[in-house]
Amino acid sequence: MDTEIEVYPDESLESFLLRLSKYQGYERFSHFAEDIWQSTIQQHQAISGAFPFELSRINIYKAQTTSQMRVRVLIDLERRLKLSDFGILRLALAHSNANFSSDYKAVHRYGVDYPQAFLRKRFIPVCPKCLDEAPYIRQLWHFVPYQACHKHHGQLVQRCPECGKLFDYQSSELIEHCECGLSLTNIEPEQESDSTFIVARWLAGEKYIEPGLMSQQLTLSSRYGFLLWYINRYSELDEISFDNFVECCKTWPQKLDADLDSIVLKADIVRTRTWSKTYFGEVFGPLLKECRNLPSRELSKNPVLQSIVQYFSRLVANYPRDRTANIGDVLVSPLEASTLVSCSTDEIYRLYQFGELKAQLTPKLHTKIENHHSVFTLRSIIELKFSRMCSETDGLNHYLPEW
Repeated sequence: MDTEIEVYPDESLESFLLRLSKYQGYERFSHFAEDIWQSTIQQHQAISGAFPFELSRINIYKAQTTSQMRVRVLIDLERRLKLSDFGILRLALAHSNANFSSDYKAVHRYGVDYPQAFLRKRFIPVCPKCLDEAPYIRQLWHFVPYQACHKHHGQLVQRCPECGKLFDYQSSELIEHCECGLSLTNIEPEQESDSTFIVARWLAGEKYIEPGLMSQQLTLSSRYGFLLWYINRYSELDEISFDNFVECCKTWPQKLDADLDSIVLKADIVRTRTWSKTYFGEVFGPLLKECRNLPSRELSKNPVLQSIVQYFSRLVANYPRDRTANIGDVLVSPLEASTLVSCSTDEIYRLYQFGELKAQLTPKLHTKIENHHSVFTLRSIIELKFSRMCSETDGLNHYLPEW
C-alpha cells in the first residue's frame, strides 16, 4: 500500500479514511473498505459487520459489540501505512468510560472526553479558508457548538450558495467540492458575532479568552462539560445564545448564585414542612446530579461543582444551627452527600458506620441506607467536608478508617 499520505492531528477519522481511499485510487469509499475488510478476514478471525462499508458508520463509537474488532482493523491499517504511535487511532472517536452527568454519554479522542450529544448527526459545515490551506475535514467542525472558525473569524458554511444543498461529505464523499461542482474554497464565509468566535476559540483550547471562567486553566473536557451543563440548565442545544453564555462566563458564578438564591427564597415560601423534614431534592431538584460529573468530579476541573460547594458552604455559615430549623438542616441523600464531599457513596456509608457522620433520620436496625434516602443534614455534610475531606486535589477522596 502506498504510504505517502499526511495524517493531520486535528482531522476527523472519516475525512482521513476518505482521503486515503481516493489516494489509493478508489472511486467509492465502500470499495476501499471492502478490500480492507477482506484483507483483515484473511489474517484475523473477524465478525461480520465489524468494519462497515459506509463512511458515516466507520467511527469506533458507533460500534456497539464490534468496537474491538474495528480497532484491530485500524491498527492493521496503521501497520500497512507504516504509521507509528497509533496515528489513525488518535483520530477516532471511541467509547469513553466517563460520563457527563448521568444522562449523557461521552466519546474519547486523544486524551479528551466530549459529550456525544454535541456531535452532529449529518451535514458537517466547513471553513473554506481552512480547506484552502489544507483539504481535509477538521474534527471540530463535527461539534454543534463550534459554529465559527477560531482561526479565520468566519462563520462555518453549511449550505452551498449555488445549489442550496447542505454539505454532507460523508454521503457525497467530496471534501473540496459540492455535489453541484462548486469549489468550496471559492466561497466567502460571513463574519460571525464576537461571542460565537470567542466560544469557538475556547472550545479549540486557546488560553485566556475572556476575563472570568474562560481565563481559568480548564482542560478541554472540562470546557465542553461546562458548556453542556449551561445548555441543559439555561438553554437548548439548537437555540443557544452565545452572547448570554459568554456573559455568564465573564461574571461566573453570579448567574448560578442568583439562581440558587431565588430557589431558596421560593422554597421558603411554598414549603409545607419544617426545613429539618424537607429533602434537598425537593428544593434544588437534580442540581447535584447534573454537575456530579462534567466529566470530572475534581473541583479544580469542575467549576460548576466547585461553585455549588462554595455556595452551600456560605449558606450553612449564614444560617447557623438554631432551635428553629433553617435551610442548613435540609436533608441530603448519600448520593448528594458524596457529590459535595467528592467521595463515593460507600465511603459516606462507612463514615456513618464509624460515627464520623450522624444521621438526622435513623434507619431501621441492620439495614443499609439507600443512596436515594435523604437522612443527613446539609450542615453536617459541609462540616464533614471541612473537617476531614479536604485535600490539595479535592478530587475523588477515599476515606479509610483505622482498623
